[in-house]
Amino acid sequence: MKKNVLVTVGGLAALACLGWFGAHHAEHAMLEKSIDGFRQTLGPDSALTYKKAWPGLLGRSVKFDGLVLRQGPETITADEAEISKPATSGDNTRRIGTLTFHNFQLADPSGSLHLDTLNLEGVTLPIKADEPQGIAAQGLEIHHAKASKLHGFISSLQSDISASAVLVEDYGGNAPSRLDAQNVQLSTDVAPQRRIKAASVLIDGLDLAGLYASLSTGQPYTPRNGTRDIQVQDMAIEGITPLLHVATLRSHATRTDDAEKEVSSLDGLELWPDVPNLSILPALGYDRFRGSLLLDDTHDFKANTLHVEEFRLNGKDMGRLDLSGDFGQTDTSTLLSAGAADMPIRAMTITYRDSGLVPRVVAASAKARGLKPEELTSQLQAQFAPHGPMPSPVLAEFAAYLPHAGKGPLTLTVKPAQPVPVMALIAGISMLPNNPQVAAQLGLSFKGP
Repeated sequence: MKKNVLVTVGGLAALACLGWFGAHHAEHAMLEKSIDGFRQTLGPDSALTYKKAWPGLLGRSVKFDGLVLRQGPETITADEAEISKPATSGDNTRRIGTLTFHNFQLADPSGSLHLDTLNLEGVTLPIKADEPQGIAAQGLEIHHAKASKLHGFISSLQSDISASAVLVEDYGGNAPSRLDAQNVQLSTDVAPQRRIKAASVLIDGLDLAGLYASLSTGQPYTPRNGTRDIQVQDMAIEGITPLLHVATLRSHATRTDDAEKEVSSLDGLELWPDVPNLSILPALGYDRFRGSLLLDDTHDFKANTLHVEEFRLNGKDMGRLDLSGDFGQTDTSTLLSAGAADMPIRAMTITYRDSGLVPRVVAASAKARGLKPEELTSQLQAQFAPHGPMPSPVLAEFAAYLPHAGKGPLTLTVKPAQPVPVMALIAGISMLPNNPQVAAQLGLSFKGP
C-alpha cells in the first residue's frame, strides 16, 4: 500500500514539475512575443531596453524594471513599468489599453518631465505621415491620465513647472480636453522673472494637445469651436515683489466660426504698486488695489469687432467703474493688455461711482500745486466756466463733479464719427483746455450727479 502511495505521489510530483517547466517555458515564449510585438508597435526609430521583464496577470501585460525607451530625440525612463499588450486596428492605428509607471522621466528638445507615478488609459501611439500615400500623421492620444508629483521644464518658455497631482482626459486628436491640477507652480528665470502659483487649476474644453504643440514649436495656437471653461483658485504672481493675487478666477466661453462669447471674472483681486501704471497707489494712500473684475464680451470674427456688454472694475475704498461699448480689434485679450491703447473705439460709455478715490486724487493734485483741495476745484470750475479763461462745457461738467463725487455717478460717453484709438481719445481729452472743439470731434460728453 505504501509503495503504491509513494509511486502515486512521485508521479504527481513529476507531472507537476513537467507542468511547471512547460508553463514557464510557454510563459517565457509569450513574454518574448509580447515584447517583440511592443517593439514593432513603437516603430523602427525606437529602442527599448530594460533590466528585467516578466509577464503580468494572465499574460495580458508586461512588467519591467529599469525601463528605457528612446524614440527619435525623445527618451523615457522608469524604475518600474507595466504595459498592456498593444493592439493594431484595421487602419494600422496602434493602441495600448493601460500603461503604469513609477519614477517616470521624459526628456526631449522641448523640455523635460518627472513624475512619481503616471497611469495612462486608452493610449493611441503617434504614427509618422505616409507621404507617398498622403496619409496624415497620427498624433499621440490619451483617453485618461493621472499623475502625482510633477516637475518639468519648458524650453520655449525657459520655465519650470510643478504640481502635486494632475488629471487629464481626452488628450489629442483636436478633442476638447479636461485638465485638473493641484498646487501648480510656474517660474521663469528670463527677464522679467516671474513666479506663478495656484492652489488648483481646472480647464475644460481646451485642445491641450494643440496648446502643447504651440508651446513646443512656437506656432500660433488655433482655438477650437465649442465651449471652454477655466477655474483657478488662489492664484498669485510675484516678481521681486508681489504683483497680483486672485482668490477665484472663472471664465466661460462659447466659440463658433462667426463669433466667441466670453464671460470672465476675478474675485478677491489684489494688485500691488509694482504692477505697471499702479505706482501712484502709495501717493494716494493705498498699499495695493483690492477689489474685483468682470468682463462680458462678444468677439465678432467676420466684422472684426468686439462688443463689450459689461466691463466692471470694483475697488475697495476707491469706486466702481462700468464700461460698455463697441470696439474694432482682433483679440479679446487686448482689452486687458497694453494693446488696449491702440484699440479703435466705435462707441463707449463709462460710468464711475466713487467711494473714496476722487477726494484722494484731488488732494494729491492740490498738494503738488501747493493748494488746498477746495482751492483747486474752485480754480478748475472758474477756468472752464462759460465766461472763464478756457471755457469748455465738457470740462466744466467734470470740474463741477469733483467736489460732489460722493453724491452720484459720473458718466462719460464717446461717440466719434469715425473709430478712434483709445490713445487718441486720451490725447484728445488732454487737448480740451486749449481746444474745446475736440469734444465735438470725439463725440465726448460728461454728465455728473
